[in-house]
Amino acid sequence: MEQSKITKAALWWHRFRNKNKANNKSLGVSNNGEVPKSFLIILPEHSTEADLANRFISSMKNALGPKRSKQIKILGSSVVGNLLDLNEFHDFILYTEEDLNKLGLPDKELISACNQIEVDAVLDLNQDFSSISATLCAEVPAPLKLGFYSDQGESYYNIMVRRTGEELAESGFKEIFQIIGIG
Repeated sequence: MEQSKITKAALWWHRFRNKNKANNKSLGVSNNGEVPKSFLIILPEHSTEADLANRFISSMKNALGPKRSKQIKILGSSVVGNLLDLNEFHDFILYTEEDLNKLGLPDKELISACNQIEVDAVLDLNQDFSSISATLCAEVPAPLKLGFYSDQGESYYNIMVRRTGEELAESGFKEIFQIIGIG
């Protein structure tokens, strides 16, 4: 998806303003050398990928087991979130177009909500770079941030996953599970 010059400029300004933001936690699978215990899943922005996100979340819940699956938090657009069964999740934030500013990026209230989220790892399920999801990911103070490979992604994610083969999304999801130690 091609971004407008205004959105690119807004992203650059956001990164410039927040480049010295203190994230004192070092990069790692967890602070104690263990696997992450809590996760934030950022849903894909396009409703066409909702089924894929639903399969990923179900697989992750099954892999974690009933006790640890309660440590999954969800963040995403209400368009995609309403297509998923989120009844089992107590911690989720769904945003609408009204939660975005004139430039199409998250507004102050949504950013403030993301600053309050405490998790060990953020998993962005967008197959292509999404300026909204990347901005939200940057605001969550987590030591581990995973996303799919893109040219702009290195400014937002600690680890970027390349998709390979015919089953692009599924291969990336398997790799995410391996990286966070649950697959």
